[in-house]
Amino acid sequence: MAQAEPTTEASPEAEAEAEGRERFTGQGMSRVEDHRILTGDAKYIHDLGEDARQMALLRTTHAHADIVSIDASAARQHPECELVLTGTDLQEQYHPMPSGLPGFEEWSLAADRVRFVGEPVAAVVATDRYVAEDLLDLITVDYETLPAVTDAADAVAEEPVIHEDIGTNVPDGEEFRFGDVDGAFADADTVVESHYSWGRISGVPLETAGVVAEWDEADDEFHIDCNIQLHTLVDDTVYETLGYAPEDVHLEVPADVGGSFGTKIAIHRYCCLAAMASQQLGGKPVKFVEDRIENLQGGDMHSTQREYDVRVAVDDDGTVRGLDFDFVDDFGAWPRYPVNQVLKPLACLTGAYDVQDVRYDYDIVITNKTAQTAYRGFGVPPHFYALEMAMDEAATAVGMDPTELRRRNLIEPDQMPYELASHNLYDSGDYPAALDRIESIIDDEERQPGGLLDPEIVEERREDGYYRGVSSTLLIEPGVSGSDWTDRQRSDRDELPDREMDEVAELPEHLRAELREDGSVTAFLATDSSGQGHQTIVTQLLADELELLPSDIEVAYLDSVAAPTEYGSAASRMAVMLSGAAQGLGEQLRANCRELGANHWGVEMEEVRYRDGGVEYGDERLSFAELAELDSGRQRRLTSVSYDYDHPALEEPAFEHAFTGKYPVYPTAAFAANAPIVEVDAATGTVEILKFYSVRDCGTQLNPTIVEGQAHGGIAQGVGAALLEEFGYADSGQPQAVTFFDYLLPSTKNVPEMDLYHQETPSPFTATGAKGTGEGGMIDAPASISSSINAALAAVGVVADRVPNAPNRLRERIREQQE
Repeated sequence: MAQAEPTTEASPEAEAEAEGRERFTGQGMSRVEDHRILTGDAKYIHDLGEDARQMALLRTTHAHADIVSIDASAARQHPECELVLTGTDLQEQYHPMPSGLPGFEEWSLAADRVRFVGEPVAAVVATDRYVAEDLLDLITVDYETLPAVTDAADAVAEEPVIHEDIGTNVPDGEEFRFGDVDGAFADADTVVESHYSWGRISGVPLETAGVVAEWDEADDEFHIDCNIQLHTLVDDTVYETLGYAPEDVHLEVPADVGGSFGTKIAIHRYCCLAAMASQQLGGKPVKFVEDRIENLQGGDMHSTQREYDVRVAVDDDGTVRGLDFDFVDDFGAWPRYPVNQVLKPLACLTGAYDVQDVRYDYDIVITNKTAQTAYRGFGVPPHFYALEMAMDEAATAVGMDPTELRRRNLIEPDQMPYELASHNLYDSGDYPAALDRIESIIDDEERQPGGLLDPEIVEERREDGYYRGVSSTLLIEPGVSGSDWTDRQRSDRDELPDREMDEVAELPEHLRAELREDGSVTAFLATDSSGQGHQTIVTQLLADELELLPSDIEVAYLDSVAAPTEYGSAASRMAVMLSGAAQGLGEQLRANCRELGANHWGVEMEEVRYRDGGVEYGDERLSFAELAELDSGRQRRLTSVSYDYDHPALEEPAFEHAFTGKYPVYPTAAFAANAPIVEVDAATGTVEILKFYSVRDCGTQLNPTIVEGQAHGGIAQGVGAALLEEFGYADSGQPQAVTFFDYLLPSTKNVPEMDLYHQETPSPFTATGAKGTGEGGMIDAPASISSSINAALAAVGVVADRVPNAPNRLRERIREQQE
């Protein structure tokens, strides 16, 4: 056998560069998920459980009422009825659902009192969904109605208290003071005070929540197929409710989920009810899929609704000296998992602006509405909306162009990494250059003869009652959330100042892979997906790490028992966490293959080289297929590996204050400089977005096609938030938007042409330089659109002080100013 010189393995990146090979990462490779979706081979929850029994839910029509009695005898006696469950039945064997705040006891079916329209009070199981729905009509519920609370101000005034055992409608709140807030406001030339409203919206995914559950009597365990989001993180909401150990409740999420955007994090009620029903039926599988009215009315999927009071301390030269945010967040009837949505804005507290003296005060209030869940951006979109509206009003107060005031307060590139007053860090970026670039684009493209902002055209349109305008804004997308801070509201906050770093418990990203006998590689994701393209990203990353073709790699998913607990697919995390995990996994698998080859050839590992999906020693070579065969039957398989990638901020000492104090940690800061051109019809208040310009930077783009798609989808959702969508409620607590006739979604009629420009400022904190980019668009578009509305109506003196900017509201504001 020929002798080989000892080798030092170069990284795949270095080898690819040295050999002139192109890498798949960074290319706009078509998504591997798309073929099965477009050809109809994708399997969603609705495609599963063909032989399952069907469950239907009886939902209350009262916003607030005591349950006097439930008579389900007629339904139970019906020959086609297999099971009826009520809240009282559940209390005999199961447990309340975990809450986002201590002290609340919410059951999967209401037993004593209902607190929002659509809250389930009974479940019926039959062989057919239509039969199950009909059987609901045989159940009689006697209620004693109570006054409903639908206004946040009434809730704060405790009129009446919705949870008497809690004793208050304001179960959580906290004031944060950073720097010398009082001094900043006392010394400022001007203090601007304003009130802003962010309406109740949500993600409204194409696929509603669904579950197929089966109890295995022999092993006394549950197997639950569902489209829940974060199945390895929030599985406790299922197994604790059932009263089982986590290893006895298997949550499995299909590879294809028809969207979530955070809204499916809180579908555990359905998972529990289907599992309970299956157990009561001796192990027969039970299926439930929401219809659209259920989803909109009482599907536990509404999100943030806030009332803001904002103060800005500003000097005559436009310098912002201090900011003060005070808001109330209407969480509906129950404080669910996303109570920390009120905290995430601390990760980007002052937006792109260099302001160190800031107050941030929130109150969570309980009302008789559907409970709040997460939604794309996780509380940041309303914060940035309020901040940017206040910046517009501050500019008006000191007689300055809003873009110039913004430019004057931007964080400079030489300040990066920049520590916010709230202890999070922004990693990299040149914000002034991005704002200048979007301004130049608008000047070159639209402030020219015949352009949308040609002064003559703008004036002609104004004479006809149409007001055009544009505002250039720059907004941050905080990415790659830590996990330790998320339980701050369930912690003893008085003890936080004394915490040490060894008390911080972060969740890593877990990734597995194994070689197959045919030489291919199968990777296993521990997170679930809902359309983000994770299988594509992992395929690209591992193809480069292992020097294979993407076609040689298959990506599958682990259920909640096989996978360790991890944060998962939320908070703009996966591009960063998966790239770090893939690098570590690839390095480990390459090393193991070299060890296996060294053992086979009887040489030192340093003499074996990894190359192109195999190992080499001299002129000898073992392919992946041969390595897999060599490794088969071994107790410790070298060709089956796993890797846990730690949160990147743990490696940066500058994050220590944020970690130990349980402040939100988001180590990447993608950003967008936006300039949407809008036109407002003064007669009707209707807003048309003529074109949406944006310069976007998410660090290294792992797949530009996916990045572009995320931006388009996010901006479309931002259009809906800014102009159309709202879950309104009558004073009685009756929901006003339970169909798509009332809850208006953006469509081709109102999603504008988008002209997007991408640039890359790599993050110094992440393995590939990538930044989180899954929530941009929805984070930045509502504030940008509203600011452009302010610019369009500046001559009238109207401020877009309530989202959505519905036509009737804008028309009313215009009339008030014209009178």
